[in-house]
Amino acid sequence: MFQIKKAYSRSDVLTELLINRALAIQGSTGLKDAHRFLTRHRIKPQVIKRVLSSPNDRRH
Repeated sequence: MFQIKKAYSRSDVLTELLINRALAIQGSTGLKDAHRFLTRHRIKPQVIKRVLSSPNDRRH
């Protein structure tokens, strides 16, 4: 089995998908809805703050 190497890769694919969805929510309905979505999915508060405060400065 071979692996794809990236400069940065999330170890948790589910978290990555949830964050991507939250950023889409933030773009369409706002910060409050995105925050609620991530909180409902038990994303850590420090991650929520980092991701939603700087959506254009994401780690890839």
